[in-house]
Amino acid sequence: MHEEYISEGAPEKEFSIVIPEKLHETLNKGKLLVGAMGPAYEIYVQKLNELEQRLSEGRFHLAVLGQVKRGKSTLINALLGEEVLPSSVIPLTAIPTFIQYGKQRQLRIKYLDDQEDIILNSESKYLAEDKDFLDSPEHLLEVQWLNKQLMDFVTEDHNPKNRKGVLQVEVTHPATILRDVVIIDTPGIGSTYRHNTEVTLNFLSQCDAAVFVVSVDPPITEIELAFLKNIKKELSKLFFVLNKVDYLTEDELSKALTFYKEVLIKEAGIDPSTPIFAISARKGLQAKISNDRQKWNESGLDKVSDYLLTFLAHEKSLVLKDAIGKKALDIFNQIYLQIELEIRSLELPLTELESKLSIFEKKIVETEQQRIHVQDILKGDQKRIKNLLEEHIRALHVPLCTRLLEIAEKAMEDSPKDPERAAQKAVADIIPAWFNDELDNISEMMEHEIAARMKEQQQNVDNLVESIRKAASEVFEIPYHRAIAEHVYESIRKPYCVEYDQDSLLFQISPDLLERFMPAKMREKRIKKRMNNQIDKLVLRNLENLRWETLQNIDTTFRKLSHILDNNLAMTIEATYGTIRSALAERKMHEENVIYKCNKLKKMASDILDVMALFGYRETVL
Repeated sequence: MHEEYISEGAPEKEFSIVIPEKLHETLNKGKLLVGAMGPAYEIYVQKLNELEQRLSEGRFHLAVLGQVKRGKSTLINALLGEEVLPSSVIPLTAIPTFIQYGKQRQLRIKYLDDQEDIILNSESKYLAEDKDFLDSPEHLLEVQWLNKQLMDFVTEDHNPKNRKGVLQVEVTHPATILRDVVIIDTPGIGSTYRHNTEVTLNFLSQCDAAVFVVSVDPPITEIELAFLKNIKKELSKLFFVLNKVDYLTEDELSKALTFYKEVLIKEAGIDPSTPIFAISARKGLQAKISNDRQKWNESGLDKVSDYLLTFLAHEKSLVLKDAIGKKALDIFNQIYLQIELEIRSLELPLTELESKLSIFEKKIVETEQQRIHVQDILKGDQKRIKNLLEEHIRALHVPLCTRLLEIAEKAMEDSPKDPERAAQKAVADIIPAWFNDELDNISEMMEHEIAARMKEQQQNVDNLVESIRKAASEVFEIPYHRAIAEHVYESIRKPYCVEYDQDSLLFQISPDLLERFMPAKMREKRIKKRMNNQIDKLVLRNLENLRWETLQNIDTTFRKLSHILDNNLAMTIEATYGTIRSALAERKMHEENVIYKCNKLKKMASDILDVMALFGYRETVL
């Protein structure tokens, strides 16, 4: 990838950016080189380490979606090559399971509260004491252990209504496909458990792509079509697999594919070019376990796997590689500037060096005043966004109470024998979906507001930091080029809904004995009054949950940018002003070492230029 790189300042340099093909090796080479330069450059080693880790972990996130009993778990197990995920006639709880690459089969359990994560692996004491597992071959032992551990946390059998308070489960597994893809098993939509569909909907904004699993029996349902209509806008990449095709003849399969494509286009508004793969996940899993390549191809999963690895993963990695490559080049530019400043400070006559340092110090003072001004603007933006949130939360109270009361009254009319219990159940049933939607709406609104302000303020931060480098380049007459790595605003939205205690959604108030003998109208009036009070308290409590959750996200976002401003500015001043002052002090104390030190620094500068040349850098001064 090429990009012209011409920047402000004098003198300047021009070159076309080329992201190295083997960026991993380039980062590692640069890291080793900078690590040998001494403590003054240690911070750059840390930055390059972070980039290398981001590049290594930059696999795209693939959500596997579908209604219960469509074969999602079997499909994932087939891609992994073994029965990792449990499959059951009882639906899973509303807990996403992340499956990512790791040399060892391992689980990390994250909780909703402040409880520490639990890490489980196949060498645990639990496994060693299980005689049934010990009688199995080692490989099968690990697979069975992993499957059983997952059963304990993600199924209604072992964790009904998520009583264990699990936020998410992360699985590491050595399957080759996971080197490029993080597979996310999501709760099945349309199950009897009310949270599952909503959790999946709110989670999709965190995913890069999704595969939607349908099957030949039964045909696609209204629930699936309604779900698909909702998720189209959330995903940039979506494709389908038609599972269980091994039950069809070739003619039946052709008709089924035509039918599904027509329905998806007409009823769900899916792009006609969206791929639909015909597969048998069951046969694919058997083929992987028996290592039968021909049966794997016959199952149709070879095409799914190829599509993931050659298209989606490649596209995602190119974007990530470009972003990290540019950031790495910026770091090498900073290192080169620091080396050049030190060389210049050692070579200038002392009187001239002190004069230039005095000019540069004035720029430092000026920048500090600008920093305070930017921080004040940030605080003002943060306060305005919080006020907007408070206004929105207050405006929701009355409409939500009114809508819930209407639902309660309708339930009372439909169940004259026990109207209060019917009303309470109707409200309890609707609350999770409503407040998940509101959390999503509020997060989206806040994200929009913050993103608009962050873009402007991030530019102010970048300009302030860059003004120090530019001033150093101008005062000390060193070639200058502006940083090019773009900042990506990180979403404040969380992938999971606010959790509610379903057993205490309504405050149970038992009617007194006398009420049973009251006239129907009077009894109804008392019940409605109680319901009105209960609903008011319930809405207030859940709105406070939304308010608190969103406030935490807002504070975290602004605190992070404030820290970036102060930290980046301090680092830049240390790399410029600190370097010049150190060189001045060394000259006054050890003037005899200047020539040796200069030669050493020039060798370092030459080595850094060699690395920068891999990005297309050349020494042409404009």
